[in-house]
Amino acid sequence: MDDRGGTGPASDLPVAQVVGTLAELSVAQEELRVAEEELLAQQEEIARLVERYDGERRWREHLTAVLPVGLFVTDGAGKVLEANPALAGLLGVALPRLLGKPFTVYLAPADVPGFRAAVRELAAGEVAEHRAAVTLHGRNGVRAEALLSGVAETSGGGPAPARLQWVLTTDPEDAVLLEPLPATEPAPPGDDAAPIGIAEALAELTRLASAGADRRQLLGRMATLAQRAVPSSCWVSVTIGSPRDPRYIGTDSTAAQEADGRQMRADEGPCVDAYTGGEAVVTGELRTDPRWPVLARLAAAGPVRSVLAVPVALDGAPTGVLNVYSPRVDAFGPADRRVAELVALAAAAVLQEVAERESLRRLTANLEQALASRSVIDQAKGVLMSRLGVDADDAWARLVTLSNRLNVKVRDLARLVVEGHADEVIAAAAR
Repeated sequence: MDDRGGTGPASDLPVAQVVGTLAELSVAQEELRVAEEELLAQQEEIARLVERYDGERRWREHLTAVLPVGLFVTDGAGKVLEANPALAGLLGVALPRLLGKPFTVYLAPADVPGFRAAVRELAAGEVAEHRAAVTLHGRNGVRAEALLSGVAETSGGGPAPARLQWVLTTDPEDAVLLEPLPATEPAPPGDDAAPIGIAEALAELTRLASAGADRRQLLGRMATLAQRAVPSSCWVSVTIGSPRDPRYIGTDSTAAQEADGRQMRADEGPCVDAYTGGEAVVTGELRTDPRWPVLARLAAAGPVRSVLAVPVALDGAPTGVLNVYSPRVDAFGPADRRVAELVALAAAAVLQEVAERESLRRLTANLEQALASRSVIDQAKGVLMSRLGVDADDAWARLVTLSNRLNVKVRDLARLVVEGHADEVIAAAAR
């Protein structure tokens, strides 16, 4: 039989049914295509999140490496997830071998139950902070008395597993870090005004640079964190550059701004001395301190009585000052000074990383501009070669000669040629 009268399965199907089946197949193919696009988009988003996580982790490792105290992160079972070189040095263990080990193997047996209880309570969100004196059993055979402070970076109560941030130090002067935080009214969860311990302060500081804030916002956040961390502080500022003429200033309050301003007007004060001397400066009564007679007179109009100024140093050279203020006389003791010094060290590392990032961004932008300019110049040379019948070297020489004569950059002349003004440029070159 011919095609029109053929028999078989295909010929028995109504045309409408065939068309409908084809339409369904087309829809199914389109749905698959959309699903594939969505899957690709999700994969790209996951890749971006992984890259961001890895970048932030490397950033935090860079910051913690410069601090003189041991910093480490454990999971909800007390296993070490991250650590800095200072901790490895205290324990006499190579840093790679430290990761993945339960921290209890480095503690005296008598301290193990207390640490395990602290891990459980922090992971469950039952306590905000744990502080204790412990005895270390380092792998180098050395026993050392140490001070341990921990907070929950992420509690185990939510979808994410617990991550606990710890600070460890064997410096006897750091015993002040175990002093209880000042008694205050209970603050709502997440209230930025609530006092925090040094472990939480250092953990928060290591996150600052990845927030993408500009320099002034970054300094303002540093000031807020320092105010919460230094036990007796009321107002805080961070100045970058000489206090006499700072490049950047970040503060947490109007009172700190006014206190900074009085020191600038007096051209003297704790901030100036800390910057020029490279050491912390403390005064218990600014209004009567004979070291700064001009400032003492100006300070009578303000609420500040005690000042703690700590230099923020990069590579050993002061680059700014952390200024801590209080309306009380003799407000700042050893704990305030040590916490402020640690915060200043972390702040210096943050600022150094930000400066390096900004330098890389500028370099990238300059390279991109150079590449774009090269492309435009090559296009302009091609236009002149076609119009004038010259080779590439001659076209380039004409652009350079005209650039020097008119004091106009070569890339700007090239852009004029590419944008349709070749005749005007050729005429100008011929004069």
